[in-house]
Amino acid sequence: MLSKRGPALFGLVLFVVCLAHSGNGQRITTIQLDGVQYFVSRMNPYSPELNYFLAYQYCRSLGLQLASFETREKADSITQYLSNAGYNKYDFWTSGNRLGTDMYLWMSTGLPFNATFNYMRKLNESDDPLAADVPTGSTSPQRTARESDSGSTNGCVALKSPAFEWDTDDCMKIKDFICEQTRCYYYNYGSIPVSSAQG
Repeated sequence: MLSKRGPALFGLVLFVVCLAHSGNGQRITTIQLDGVQYFVSRMNPYSPELNYFLAYQYCRSLGLQLASFETREKADSITQYLSNAGYNKYDFWTSGNRLGTDMYLWMSTGLPFNATFNYMRKLNESDDPLAADVPTGSTSPQRTARESDSGSTNGCVALKSPAFEWDTDDCMKIKDFICEQTRCYYYNYGSIPVSSAQG
């Protein structure tokens, strides 16, 4: 009898846990745009400005993730909200980066930047020596990751004021940041029984 209910019950519990996680009981203010919950650090008075890595950790401590904008609609919605809310004097970290690779990836999802729209500030080689080498729309991060020496100096993507273009900056700079609700997925992994002697 338990075997019939087991997977459905587990899925329900996992869904409730994903929705109910509130990050150590902290009271935070979020907004909802197009069905996605966002935490904008600037609108929470006790949220510090942080470097990219600490912003990522701060989002995770709230049960959220640093925001990724894989669709034009998500990117336009957050940009319009930030402008309308009067936050166009501030820069905001996103989960975008090119750390360890020559291509832009969303750290929170692992997906490459979408080639169908590009909100990155247009660069000249004089602005950024890597600009000519960055493959746009590439979907093979594994290949470029092995050949890159990209570091944190100009490796993290922020929404830059006043127009909120996507632009790279030093990951150690202090900025505001945007978190989004964590996507909870249930994967049915097929495990293979092995013994330690088979290793």
